[in-house]
Amino acid sequence: MNYQSFSFLFGFSVWLVGTLAFRFFGHLFFHIEDPLVEISLFIAVTPLLYLLMNWVFTRFRLSNPQRLKSAVLMAVPGMFCDVLCLKYHDVVFPSFTIEQAMVLSAWLLWVYAIVLFIGLSTKERSPAT
Repeated sequence: MNYQSFSFLFGFSVWLVGTLAFRFFGHLFFHIEDPLVEISLFIAVTPLLYLLMNWVFTRFRLSNPQRLKSAVLMAVPGMFCDVLCLKYHDVVFPSFTIEQAMVLSAWLLWVYAIVLFIGLSTKERSPAT
């Protein structure tokens, strides 16, 4: 499997697992009364995304332009699917209040921005000699 197909499927898989986790357990994460929990969720996802993406980049030994393309391919499936999930949040995330859905929307923007930023900013590793 080439890196483009893998990146697309990997991005979709991460989106699906995340969406299912938030559908069933999201109300436990998005405590709008506790800003510390919200901020922690925003901060905690950044190194997780870096590790996941760097694993893909390393697995396929991607050049800088390929890393950017891979990042876009990882982000796009979730972005398109989240349009529908957020539009119909009362069906997809039935335990969320409207305020929690708004925080989820902001968090998703954060996640996709970080994914694209990582694709833009990571450098190729030089081979160890």
